[in-house]
Amino acid sequence: MNNRAFLKSFFTEHWKYLTVSAACKLNLFDVLVASGKTVAEISKELEIEESNLELLLNGLLSISFLDKNQDQYQLNKLSELLTDHHPKTLKYACLNWSGDHLDAWSKLDVSIRTGTSFFETKYGISYFEYLNKNDDKLDDYHNAMFAYAKDDYKDITAIIDFSRHKSVMDVGGGYGALISNIKVENNDVECFLFDLDLVIDKCDTIASVQLLKGDFFTEIPQLSDAIILSRILHDWNEENAIQILNNAYQALPEKGYLYIIENCTDKIAVDLSLLSLNMLAMCESYERSSYEYIALANQHGFRFKEAKKLNELQTILTFTK
Repeated sequence: MNNRAFLKSFFTEHWKYLTVSAACKLNLFDVLVASGKTVAEISKELEIEESNLELLLNGLLSISFLDKNQDQYQLNKLSELLTDHHPKTLKYACLNWSGDHLDAWSKLDVSIRTGTSFFETKYGISYFEYLNKNDDKLDDYHNAMFAYAKDDYKDITAIIDFSRHKSVMDVGGGYGALISNIKVENNDVECFLFDLDLVIDKCDTIASVQLLKGDFFTEIPQLSDAIILSRILHDWNEENAIQILNNAYQALPEKGYLYIIENCTDKIAVDLSLLSLNMLAMCESYERSSYEYIALANQHGFRFKEAKKLNELQTILTFTK
């Protein structure tokens, strides 16, 4: 393929993802079953005009997100993962990157020129303040993060020995995928999930994990000898990150532990340049190196102890007070 041909194809690559995203928004995959359904059957169930629906179905076929047997459209190994009932569903992860993220990326030039996020420019508030004003968006966001977290944190107890703590608090832990893993493997450790009222109210009850409501910018409860900040600090600029770390320091006892889990740019082989652009557009932040996180933590009396690789992207930075 020559350069002109490559570029002409490249310009429309997003059509593929947006076709899949549209199917998720319409709950198309959820109405399909392994045995398949006809266009007429799907049209009746979703109350969508057959001709329009057939365009979408054929688009999904063309990018291998559906199979077809005679006149029956069927789920395949990809689209099964985009149904609500799948135990490892990525439906909400798919939805997360369209909508607000797409709007923010469409104004990336403005964010680069001004250094402000799309939400700060358009609404005068941060991305997370925006989510907190939209219940459905907030729930979709945390469902998406939960889907990623189930994969990302599945091996954390094999890497960190949490049994050395009497208690562990996951600060800003969303719907609790990380702290649940810790509790399952460390039943004698008291575990807390701390997040905003709106998040905790939507969180399903987690066996033996205590749910706490609050704001990590205001105060973190003094209840635990270990605090986890997982993929929290990268969402915020330096001023806000410093405030979170200060509150974590105040919450911990002397010799307490702080675990920072982040995509440290110097610890992985993956290029995070595009992810940093996303962080700028969404949150006025960027992906930092381990040295930058250590420098931020050192400002508040935390002493760096060690760094351990969690997975292909995340590194666990351990500090003591």
